[in-house]
Amino acid sequence: MDRCAIALALALLAGSGHANPKLRPQLSEGQAKLQTRAALLADWQPAAARPLAELPAHFSVTADGSGSHRSLQAAIDALPSRSAAPVAGAPARYFIRLAPGRYVENVCILDKPPLTIYGAGGEPGAVRLVAGRFAAQPREAGSASPCFPASSAPRHGTAGSASVAVFSDEVTLRHLSIVNSAMDGVRAGQGYPPEVGEGGGAQAVALMTRGDRIELDRVQLWGHQDTFYASRRREGEAESTGPSRVWVHDSLIAGDVDFIFGDARLLLERCTVLSRAGRRTPGEGGIVLAPSTAANETIGFIVQDSRFLAEAGLAPGSVWLGRAWDQGVAKGEWRAGPAAPNGLAVVSESRIGAHIHARHEGVWGPSTARRPHQTEGQAANRLFEHRNQDLPAVQNETRLHTGAGLAR
Repeated sequence: MDRCAIALALALLAGSGHANPKLRPQLSEGQAKLQTRAALLADWQPAAARPLAELPAHFSVTADGSGSHRSLQAAIDALPSRSAAPVAGAPARYFIRLAPGRYVENVCILDKPPLTIYGAGGEPGAVRLVAGRFAAQPREAGSASPCFPASSAPRHGTAGSASVAVFSDEVTLRHLSIVNSAMDGVRAGQGYPPEVGEGGGAQAVALMTRGDRIELDRVQLWGHQDTFYASRRREGEAESTGPSRVWVHDSLIAGDVDFIFGDARLLLERCTVLSRAGRRTPGEGGIVLAPSTAANETIGFIVQDSRFLAEAGLAPGSVWLGRAWDQGVAKGEWRAGPAAPNGLAVVSESRIGAHIHARHEGVWGPSTARRPHQTEGQAANRLFEHRNQDLPAVQNETRLHTGAGLAR
């Protein structure tokens, strides 16, 4: 089926202004002015989006072979390298058009000139990029790519599981869906591949970004654990000291555990953040945001004017809004210092569904290193809300046409 109906909890809004500030820390109006779109984007001023019908197509991708390429990766490989000498008459930005259809491939965008990839089907679900690797999966022969070159590691790992990896600057994705289908067959904790379970190995990334000025416009990201990985550049990589900024707007991100995570600067605007039901063992909850912001960074994740909703079947209060990802720190070993990450996230002027933990428990969970959520002291978390509104118990249902299930 080309459309999957998902029950979403929608209701009249109730203010959250009386939340206990220690359980649900709130930014002041002055602090909130430092956590804005303008502050995160800084000198990056994205151009206004042109209608899809007006966009050129230097390459066209069609599954039936009527375009210039049958796969997106083949079209990307045909682009010049960003680091290569300039070619006279080359466009300032390349455009790749994807015809409606389902493209089963792992995609790597590395060291390419400014690029826009867009789906021509009108709705994001009409163009679907699908792959199904997971962290504990043994590496297959020939599975190396420029983004994840061959190594001695016997398994793909979290990063290597990505269906699409954008390791280049100035890349825009528009009107398409990206799916990691690896755990789609798992229900109620049953059906995991060997050596995978609730304790680990099930991480399966749909999209990983590692670059600057990356934009997602009307994109859907579908996965379960670790759907969207917004990573910053590492030491030794090109322009490693520069920012890694990602702007996602008018889009949908769906998953169940830590499904929006990383250490880049990430802005979500007017997005639907959908917690998925069904994969995990009954009684196991979920987690949405997992930032791993460097301690000296003043901006991490900003979620603005968005909706936090749930698939039917998720119990009220069963999902944390987020937790700090203490990347590289063993359980119980986190200590404050310049080298220790301290995830920073601000959720502002958004609507939060009843699946998020109840007000008397707070909405933020302990960090991955088991650092308790707290607002004071050296181990204080940097997880905040500002002028959010709670969605109370379900009062009506609506149907959202999405790309869910299309990977099956």
